[in-house]
Amino acid sequence: MKIPSDRLIPVAMSLVCLMFVVPGVRAAEAGKHKTVAASNPIAASDDGTVKGTLSLDGKVTTLHHIYGRKREAWPADVQELSVDGIGDLSCGIVDVIITNLPVSDAVLTSILQNEYHGSEKIRGVCLTFEGSGKHSFVHSFLLASGASKGFGITQSTGEINEEHGRVIGAVKCKNEENLAVRVFDVSFDTGVRLQYTQTVSAEPVPADQFLDEYLRVMPGNWNIERWVELGCASASGTLSIVERSRPNEFRGTFRLLVSVPGKPDRNVEEDVTITRNGTKVHLEGGEIRGADESWTRDVLDFELRKGLLVGGAATDCVVLRKTPDSAQTRGVCVILTFDLLSVEPRTRRQTSPMSQIKRDCEAVVFMASG
Repeated sequence: MKIPSDRLIPVAMSLVCLMFVVPGVRAAEAGKHKTVAASNPIAASDDGTVKGTLSLDGKVTTLHHIYGRKREAWPADVQELSVDGIGDLSCGIVDVIITNLPVSDAVLTSILQNEYHGSEKIRGVCLTFEGSGKHSFVHSFLLASGASKGFGITQSTGEINEEHGRVIGAVKCKNEENLAVRVFDVSFDTGVRLQYTQTVSAEPVPADQFLDEYLRVMPGNWNIERWVELGCASASGTLSIVERSRPNEFRGTFRLLVSVPGKPDRNVEEDVTITRNGTKVHLEGGEIRGADESWTRDVLDFELRKGLLVGGAATDCVVLRKTPDSAQTRGVCVILTFDLLSVEPRTRRQTSPMSQIKRDCEAVVFMASG
């Protein structure tokens, strides 16, 4: 799924003076359990280019690395971005993280989830804004003690544009808090990756069991628990897999309700072919039917977990959950009928699929899973 968008994130000149100071207790405590990242040999690859510096009390650090991530909005973001409610953040949150040294995926996740406790070597800034570009950005500093919002007096200028999944901007900011003076000046052009919080704890199916589980579990209906993309679009609906077209291939249909803030919801149907790619489930889109002309053919890869497909693509985050297979669920129904002449009840016992029982039983006395 790809729905193009071009957005400008408003960044007005701001002067913020808060009438309180923040004690240094948090910094002291955070220093006891610093995050070690600079020495991590598995660093995340950069998502773009950046040119800029960060000055901390006159000590200047050059910033070389940049990472763009999009995540879901949380209640804390409502306060951070000064909006009325979580509904104003329906397009998700974009974080642009700029550092002097490369960092690992684990460190990036800790920053996104407000669990970063600092590093002796890593310095940088994180720019955060709402995905639709309707609200101004906020920033935090990545310091030895962790991520700091920078209270006190702050002046910032610049602009950030989001175009077709890339974020391009130039921002200057000066923050004075007590005796500390922090200044950053950056210009950048970066891609953005989806990094939504893991909502399922089921482990992936082991490699030696993958084929058997794949063939067993794929046929049937799957509900869409999450489908979000880099733009503001999301989708709900089902995937129905009704045909095994080759020994390890299935065919099915997505039936989707596509939602974009500010526009009417639209119905889309997309035929898909399902194959396996190693220990991944691979979905290739085919014919598309519906009123949404901006919907494009999907190419998605998933981890197969217990009753779940978790994955998507570079621009889509998708979670599908298998629904109970009613065709394989059987029950027992005992039906009471009456002979109108003798007025004596007679019992008819029937064993059949649950769907048929629901249709045909005149009076259900007992039903149990078979």
